[in-house]
Amino acid sequence: MSRVQVGDIVQLSLLGGRFVDTGKVVEIIPFHGQNDIVVESHKVRPGELVSFSEWHVSRVISRGSERDELESIIDEITRG
Repeated sequence: MSRVQVGDIVQLSLLGGRFVDTGKVVEIIPFHGQNDIVVESHKVRPGELVSFSEWHVSRVISRGSERDELESIIDEITRG
């Protein structure tokens, strides 16, 4: 079972925490028993797709399904 899923918002940590980024997982690529993930960067290269090994994920900020529910609630509120 994968630790992250497409749609999750994750925090990534490299170089002992000296490089930290957050982003949305847009693709998971199986690679030699360890998944690589493609993330739409939010901090370091906003809007660009970057690839990391799944073990660089330091935490899952929100799950894709939770995010969809939250976005639908926000849409309802903003529409009145």
